[in-house]
Amino acid sequence: MATSKSQQLLKTIEDEREAHLIAYVTSDRPPPFQAKMALDVVRHFHEHLEHLACEGSVEKIDLFLFSLGGDTIVPWRLVNLIREYTCEFAVLVPYKAHSAATLVALGADEIVIGPMGELSPIDPSVSTPFNPPHPDEPKEPKVEIGVEDVSGFINLAQERVGITDQDNLVRMLEKLSERIHPLAIGAVYRSHALIRLLASKLLALHMKQPAEAQRIPKIVDDLAEKLYYHNYLISRTEAEELGLKVMQPSAALEKLLWELYLNYETEMDLGRPFDPLVHLGESEGVAEVEKPIALIESRGLRSHIRKRVRIQRVPAPPGQPPGPQIAIQEQVVAWETAEIAEE
Repeated sequence: MATSKSQQLLKTIEDEREAHLIAYVTSDRPPPFQAKMALDVVRHFHEHLEHLACEGSVEKIDLFLFSLGGDTIVPWRLVNLIREYTCEFAVLVPYKAHSAATLVALGADEIVIGPMGELSPIDPSVSTPFNPPHPDEPKEPKVEIGVEDVSGFINLAQERVGITDQDNLVRMLEKLSERIHPLAIGAVYRSHALIRLLASKLLALHMKQPAEAQRIPKIVDDLAEKLYYHNYLISRTEAEELGLKVMQPSAALEKLLWELYLNYETEMDLGRPFDPLVHLGESEGVAEVEKPIALIESRGLRSHIRKRVRIQRVPAPPGQPPGPQIAIQEQVVAWETAEIAEE
């Protein structure tokens, strides 16, 4: 159930902004409590938007957003759904809005960014059945391929090494395809084209004047290619320099946004590593930990998905060093939505 604190803050921010507010938070913790933006969230956003529409006119919707990103198709679907209910849409970024979350921000009429606010490049990583195995741990999940890593290899050969003749370029591609399956390389190309298309379409939703529209290709180039490193962090000053419609909040709003973030940080243990021994202690038995890993909250309504983790000391298997080891079992508890009565 939502805390009364978060509901009070949502209402206060709504009054300050004169807009309806929806908060969307996904966990930035490492496994097993990590979460990414995924398409299953769209169905639950629809519930919140319908709930807002039942209250009357929805002239403006703000989205409080905290996420490290996820499925690159989610932003396009989510932004279009929100715009079905309002003509004016803003994204509020108190802290992290990376990768796919940055794409969501591109679709907003304005991006309200606090001093700790961070956007990031939008170059995706590709996971396919044809990705290469982990070089050191074959049993680990296959290595994701960064779209810009492949482009960087080709650019290195052409621009730095100076390979320009076709025969050497063909040999270079043959060497690349020895390490990465050609179908995975094809997926890299398609992802590169898709991310540019999505970014352009999201920006075009609100950059409709000729002077604004002319800025779109450069913004897409910068965010998709020219920052060179997926974990590069874009401050609000740089976001404005890139040509995005950035607004700095007033001191009062800045304080409220950060307070709401801290409320979710406490509830979800955002930013904290998972140490099973902390929960297990000296006990020889079993410990269970359950935390929300993603949530949507608006005034009077909350949806969340939780993960339940069971921790147990077990004997070492044959062939392993003697002594107890830690076994972890994970269970995702499906999305739940509950109405919240006003106090």
